[in-house]
Amino acid sequence: MPGIAVALTIGLAVPASAAPASAVELAPLPGGYQATATGINDSGVVVGWSSTRTGPTRAVRWNADGTAVALPALGSGTSSSARAINDSGVVVGQADAGNVGVHAVRWTPDGTAVDLGTLPGSTYSGANGVNNSGVAVGYAYLSFSSIKHAVRWNADGTSTDLGVPEGYEVSEAHAINDDGTIVGEAMDSDYKRWHAIRWNTDGTVTDLGTAPGAAVSWALAINGGGTIAGTSQTAARKNHATRWNTDGTVTTLPTLPGGDNSGAGGINRAGVVVGFSNSTGAPSHAVRWNLDGTVTDLGALPDGGDTNAEGITTDGTIAGIGHTAGDSQLHALRWPAS
Repeated sequence: MPGIAVALTIGLAVPASAAPASAVELAPLPGGYQATATGINDSGVVVGWSSTRTGPTRAVRWNADGTAVALPALGSGTSSSARAINDSGVVVGQADAGNVGVHAVRWTPDGTAVDLGTLPGSTYSGANGVNNSGVAVGYAYLSFSSIKHAVRWNADGTSTDLGVPEGYEVSEAHAINDDGTIVGEAMDSDYKRWHAIRWNTDGTVTDLGTAPGAAVSWALAINGGGTIAGTSQTAARKNHATRWNTDGTVTTLPTLPGGDNSGAGGINRAGVVVGFSNSTGAPSHAVRWNLDGTVTDLGALPDGGDTNAEGITTDGTIAGIGHTAGDSQLHALRWPAS
């Protein structure tokens, strides 16, 4: 296995640049109480889930005009959630498959649900990412075990157990780019060693290490050029948005002024990263880290609740989540390009 990436650069706190247009709320499905947005494609189509106060969670696709379309579960199942969408409209996530468990699922552009299955003997799996070839990645639990392995589902439906790097016991894949490079994380059995991982197209695996001073890390997004975004965490459980650069360096991205906690969850083709950051005396806000090193505050909900950005398109449209301050109700959000 290739060695850990060790060259590091530290991003200092910098002033926030001017805020973009306010977020637009994406309504839950009819009768819904709350919703979240977890992925977006370059057409501005957003995916996530919607739920009622008492009913099942339903996967949802919001079209570019904001209309919401429910995506089905599998067989006799009732619940589902979507995690990612590619540019042709293929959506992946997981769904209740009735009496056979919860399975990773791929929804075709017309909304048909395709069961991606699990590893042999397993009843639980989920898909977190999909590339423009329709290859999905995620995880599946091993048979009768709490151990999970990263999994790749090919466009033809066949699956590959990506296993775990040497010295680890648990793994999960979160994203895949168009050349097939996969990122996620691996952990040992007691979760004391937990590092961002890259599965390379030649079959090797790279331990990406952590940001300076951090104890653990996880990678959540990768763009076509191979730049990776995610989060590192210190022993004191402070999160720091992290970018793994293609030259092997690792950059801690700046927080909003006075902030000490941040995380990155999405990156676009140009390398613009999105996620969240707190600031002095304020809840966490969704943020965008620009190519010039500045950080843009995307704002909070009108009542002061926190927000988090999950994905960004090539033109800068952003999808994410907000929490109502009073009762933590979830809101799916889309910020227009600016």
